[in-house]
Amino acid sequence: MTNPNSGVEACRVSPAGIIMQETVISFKDFSFTYKAQQKPTIKHLDLSIYKGEKILIVGPSGSGKSTLGNCINALIPNAYPGKIEGTVTVASLDIATTDIYEINKKVGTVLQDTDSQFVGLSVAEDIAFSLENQCVSQEEMVPLVHQMAHVVGMDQFLGQSPQEISGGQKQRVSLAGVLVDDVDILLFDEPLANLDPATGKLAISLIDELHRTTGKTIIIIEHRLEDVLSCPVDRVILIEDGTLIADETPENLLRGSLLSENGIRDPLYLAAMRHSGCNLSLAKDIASIDSLDLAPFKEQILSWYHRQETPVKQKQGTELIRLEDVNFSYDGVLPVLQHISFSVDQGEMVSILGKNGAGKSTLAQILTGIHKNDSGHVFFEDRCIDSDSVTERSAFIGFVMQNPNHMISHSMIYDEVAFALRQKGYGEEEIKGRVMDVLTLCNLKQYHTWPISALSYGQRKRVTIASILVMNPKVLILDEPTSGQDYVRYTALMEFLCTLNRETGITILFITHDMHLALEYTSRSLVLCDGNLLCDKRVSEVFADRILLQKANLTVTSLYTLAQRCNIEDIPSFIDCFIRSEKDKRPEGKPIRKMRELPAPRVAHKKAKKSQKVIREPKSGKKFGFGLHYEPTDSWVHRLNGVTKLLFFIGWIILCLTTFDIRILIPSVAIAQICLASCKVPMKKFRPFILAMCYVILVNAFFIFLFSPGQGTIYLGTRTILLGSTGARYALTVETLFYLVVVCLKYFAIFPVALLFVTCTHPSHFSSSLNRIGVRYRTSYAVGLSMRYLPEVTSSYVHILHAQMARGVDVSKNVPLKKRIASVGKILAPLVLSSLDRIDVVTNAMVLRGFGKNRKRTWFLATPLRLIDFLVLIVFASWLTLSLYERFAKGVMFWYPW
Repeated sequence: MTNPNSGVEACRVSPAGIIMQETVISFKDFSFTYKAQQKPTIKHLDLSIYKGEKILIVGPSGSGKSTLGNCINALIPNAYPGKIEGTVTVASLDIATTDIYEINKKVGTVLQDTDSQFVGLSVAEDIAFSLENQCVSQEEMVPLVHQMAHVVGMDQFLGQSPQEISGGQKQRVSLAGVLVDDVDILLFDEPLANLDPATGKLAISLIDELHRTTGKTIIIIEHRLEDVLSCPVDRVILIEDGTLIADETPENLLRGSLLSENGIRDPLYLAAMRHSGCNLSLAKDIASIDSLDLAPFKEQILSWYHRQETPVKQKQGTELIRLEDVNFSYDGVLPVLQHISFSVDQGEMVSILGKNGAGKSTLAQILTGIHKNDSGHVFFEDRCIDSDSVTERSAFIGFVMQNPNHMISHSMIYDEVAFALRQKGYGEEEIKGRVMDVLTLCNLKQYHTWPISALSYGQRKRVTIASILVMNPKVLILDEPTSGQDYVRYTALMEFLCTLNRETGITILFITHDMHLALEYTSRSLVLCDGNLLCDKRVSEVFADRILLQKANLTVTSLYTLAQRCNIEDIPSFIDCFIRSEKDKRPEGKPIRKMRELPAPRVAHKKAKKSQKVIREPKSGKKFGFGLHYEPTDSWVHRLNGVTKLLFFIGWIILCLTTFDIRILIPSVAIAQICLASCKVPMKKFRPFILAMCYVILVNAFFIFLFSPGQGTIYLGTRTILLGSTGARYALTVETLFYLVVVCLKYFAIFPVALLFVTCTHPSHFSSSLNRIGVRYRTSYAVGLSMRYLPEVTSSYVHILHAQMARGVDVSKNVPLKKRIASVGKILAPLVLSSLDRIDVVTNAMVLRGFGKNRKRTWFLATPLRLIDFLVLIVFASWLTLSLYERFAKGVMFWYPW
């Protein structure tokens, strides 16, 4: 490909006289072995990537794709040490000897998990992060940030949090954050991994537009081949087991069988053409269904389609689950599910489709009882289960979360699978037989003594499924079961689930935006959009409805386009034809050995409820709950400089801790309350914390009186009895009551200012303020980052708690304290592991963008002190000086008027 921005000097001439482009990335006989491994992950790789090329790197999971990417951005050997053989040069820099920061001036990386790449609290900050690390002044930074935001179409979102925007917008922000450095090479690590189909298509279009307009070298690592090829690429690099299998144009690879032989799925339209017997070696422009010359193949495709028999309509089974007009909201204001009604029969495999945030996972949590529907009813086997707890529902509804690490709480496979049975109180002999049956069923028996850490991602997924199947549920709900898996592992998992459904009759619901999964493995789809059920139809009907797919942020498949171009009017029938051919091609799963039955558990359970509706009034209004974070408003408190707020907060703590003088404390309480009321944050945000504070203050006062009833007399030297006799230990005196009032006033002065500081201080202002008063910027940023990620840690805790509750873990007051403590431990273990993983990814993202290279950095949001800041600091310094003078110079600890 010719680089539009390159001149003659960017080219070289081969011995044959052919003009070739400049090599920007070169692997020469390169091998790499991670420090903890014995065998190399990359083996004797020879590869050149030229300036201005657009390259797609594909391969199954574990093939070495990500390792290859980590070599290009120099995370290998800097973050991931190991043995290097051969050489890798990036923009003529050897990765083995060059500083990682120098290489990343040339290479910009957009990570697979965009959430982990965000280190700013707003879109603008995140784009500016790399510039801050280069000590670029604010005068230069601000226009650059606005320019890059405009390039990716995010200039209207600069003030928003990256966590509040859509998946596609997150990709754009991540891209702007690396474009701001004007790098020559852009590396995308699985950019489609967490995106719904329509958003993924927009992401690929954005990358293509960027390539066409800038001429930068683009490298995409992805196993969703068809989605990436919706826009042109120059070459496809196929990696398997660390070895270069192919380096070809897309057309050459798609005509042959190398991709499917190495675990990469053919595009759907090519799979359909192969089913019809087309000889694809003769196809022209095969890389895209829109450009493919279909004339030589149309007759053969139509013949295949007309030969297919009309499917026999399956008999309707017994109704198992029914939802009637279900509504739900997390906060009582914004609806998440609205008027959801549908039923699922025993033995069905149903997909729940929709864009990210459509309400799919929330619906699963309503079914499992993790959340209770605000109104409407949920029925299981014609019994209303609205009042059933999560633990009770876990006996018949199993829920497997997307991330297996959110469910795994033991180090050994056997213990993980046995966990739910032990929770139910079964004996070890009974547990052993059942667990071994389930492990055999999931093809894990040979690993039952292994640690879970030794398993692949796909095997861990099977362990989580086994940990649910051990309870013999009648319904299995899987949230994005194929996320992060290549075609080989994806197919193995889905075939296992199909066999499980066929042999045991278990009902399976898939929550997914993987249209291939829905198309090939489910008979019916529920499509959600913004909390509404758009349709409940056969999969083929859903995928043939272009308007419906657009509403749900899904896309028409290439099967739809192929049928249209072949002038087939009954597109659902054509899609059905493809589905039958795919099923016929797949081998029958092995028969499943029947699992032994378990006796009733040895723990007490509630009596079975009678089959009746639980009448529930619709809920309205804000739901009560704890959740404190920065709340942007236009109040005078928010407009104060971060340094002012930090110094005020530190000084206020000193004042309240050192004084016991009510002449200081009473005005301080009034000042704190006035400031809190003037911040324009709705008081209902503070209500739970204020109530909790009052409770803590009262309990503290009670314990002070309980353990030291004469404390007031000790400090004040007098004893005036209000209640009780003179010799009684717990006689209430005026002095003790006065002392308790002083202690309470101290709390009432401190707590509102703490609430004010958290809700009115932007974490980035806090970080920059710490740095400006002398704290090292690495420490300052770590503190700000912890504030940034605290809500996400809380969210992870909730996800893990829900996963464990769906396995029967009970942390309610219905179980003994000892068991509750043990259950909390099982929740904290995966939380710690997932947090450590997140820290590792965030650290790499920060290093790739230059954090830590220089001794100093600038701050995008840092502002100078204004007149109001000086006035506030002068007034407060005077008040603090007065307090300290009274306390230490005059020696007045308590001012006691009586």
